[in-house]
Amino acid sequence: MYSTLPQLLMEKAKSIGNLPVQYYKDKSGTFNPVTYGEFSQLVLDFEAGLLSMGTKRGDHVGLISDDRREWFVCSMGIMASGACDIPRGSEATAKDLGYILSFVDCRICVAESRFSLAKILENKEQIKTLEKVILIDPTQMETNGAKTDGVEIYSYDEILEIGRKFRKENPDAAEKTLNEGTSEETATIIFTSGTTGTPKGVELTHNNFMCQLEGIKSVFPLKEGDKALCVLPVWHVYEREMEYALIYIGCALCYSKPVASLIMADLKKINPQFMACVPRIWDALFKQIQKNVATKTSRLVLFKFFVASASTLRRFRAILHGRNQYFKKRGFFKNIAIKGLYLPIIFLLPLRALGDILFFNKAKTIMGNGFKVGMSGGGGLAPKIDRFFNSTGFRLVEGYGLTETAPICSIRYYKKPVLGTIGRIMPYCEGRIINRHGQECAPGQIGVLYIHGPNVMKGYYKQPELTEKVLKDGWFNTGDLVMRTYKGELMIKGRQKDTIVLHSGENIEPFPLECKLAESPYISQAVVVGQDKNCLGALIIPAKDNILKYAKNNGMNTENPAQVLKSDLIHDLMFKEFERLISPKTGFKPFEKIGKYVFLDKPFEVGSELSAKQDIIRYKINEMYKWQIMMMFSDSVVAQNLGNLSNLTSSLMSKIPGKKDKK
Repeated sequence: MYSTLPQLLMEKAKSIGNLPVQYYKDKSGTFNPVTYGEFSQLVLDFEAGLLSMGTKRGDHVGLISDDRREWFVCSMGIMASGACDIPRGSEATAKDLGYILSFVDCRICVAESRFSLAKILENKEQIKTLEKVILIDPTQMETNGAKTDGVEIYSYDEILEIGRKFRKENPDAAEKTLNEGTSEETATIIFTSGTTGTPKGVELTHNNFMCQLEGIKSVFPLKEGDKALCVLPVWHVYEREMEYALIYIGCALCYSKPVASLIMADLKKINPQFMACVPRIWDALFKQIQKNVATKTSRLVLFKFFVASASTLRRFRAILHGRNQYFKKRGFFKNIAIKGLYLPIIFLLPLRALGDILFFNKAKTIMGNGFKVGMSGGGGLAPKIDRFFNSTGFRLVEGYGLTETAPICSIRYYKKPVLGTIGRIMPYCEGRIINRHGQECAPGQIGVLYIHGPNVMKGYYKQPELTEKVLKDGWFNTGDLVMRTYKGELMIKGRQKDTIVLHSGENIEPFPLECKLAESPYISQAVVVGQDKNCLGALIIPAKDNILKYAKNNGMNTENPAQVLKSDLIHDLMFKEFERLISPKTGFKPFEKIGKYVFLDKPFEVGSELSAKQDIIRYKINEMYKWQIMMMFSDSVVAQNLGNLSNLTSSLMSKIPGKKDKK
């Protein structure tokens, strides 16, 4: 019986060794298979290469790379040696890499290319323990132990060759070390951003991942030999757990890139049965499908009509069968009234059949003839996209989790989905929804979700004080506000904690960005928003005196301050400030740039937007300024008018005598 992920892989290699475990594209774009048997030998060779370099159980090995077939070999090889991997994508800043690799006392690090190597060596004085770097792609670079800044450089192929030699000289040594692994050993330490911008190392064991495998398998209609298209960063915990689950089932991993047009082409080539993505990719795929099946304006109108008809049919069926987010059981008379939905359902069925003939059957072939189910996670799925896929013959489920829970806590069941929910808590863990008074919430009440179970992390590496804040008596505070239906499905209603998750799945802490924006002489205060959006936005309280001075110096009439704030001159000024303050040069990641903003009319007040300690209360701000946020992220005239109306209403309400006393 297996206790670790590499042991699971070896068991699969014995039982289904001839089936493909990976498909990777060569330079011609052709997908090439690697079997479970072949892959297991590569893992043992890489493990042996690390052992020959003195890697010991409990060591930390860096793994800085984006998606590629070698990544999975390296990760499994590191874990097989008894060490744990410290993963990060190649886009990580030099500052982050310096902090992370030094914090875990990394002696060996795998890097994708010379680009990643340069960022690592930039911090060599900080990473005092670093001795060796293994380059996956050492293009035109001398390796084989060559020293650069005192660090020995090897290629991936050289490590495999060293490992093969080690295995010949030390028969069964690699297998013995692999089999000595236990379920409670640390498999990985994944660093996420902290509230102050300092990364936190989430320590996850083999059991954190493995306890979920049977539960995930039971949710999906997948079997041995099925294929999954893999497009997400493999070092993210969401993609990692899904890949482990796919191996547990006996499926093959087919690597692509998170670009809609490329995904569409690869879906045709590989004809997969499954794909796990973030909402942004499902949104892009919807647009590509719409573009392909509705090439003319007249067909687009028809397409939208049949999608609306199919969505209405699905909704009526959901109501009829009690799958419509109810928070209490329906009464006798309501059940009788709902029976009346049979008539419109009968009327809509022919429209749905015609929609299949004209549009939906063609749309389904775009996803591949064998496609069974897709999964969305890493952020909220837009209701429009959810309705489209689940009303027109596709199966798309939504899942929920966090890095600290390795990550999956709930998945919506694909056969009878309740749209708008993230499904029920998975069988391997427990969930509680607690209100601000510490009481468990009844169905329909909003509270903070707490998770307990074997999937919950060990803790934050070398940060016990942070661990104690979120993990008490085995219950992890997710910081997410949720609501439960009476049948047990969960609905996300907001975030108690500050982390913003973009549509692309990137996690961003707003506090460091807000501190940086406040350095601008033209910004009095800023609140960064963008949950489930394509980019970040900012609610800004302008430093009006400085802005008016800037406008006057640039020859603008400043008698009407409101018009000045709306001018193109100030619009350009703000984006120049964003680019100056928030960029890779100042230590921020490309996806952390501010793409939109809106000025607010008045400063924040204690008891309203601010706590007694002058801290901003984010969920209140999101509620109070929801129209302004909607206006910011929408180009529609309707949204702009609603935003203007909201500003006007707020202004008038603030002038009502005694209004504050009545709050």
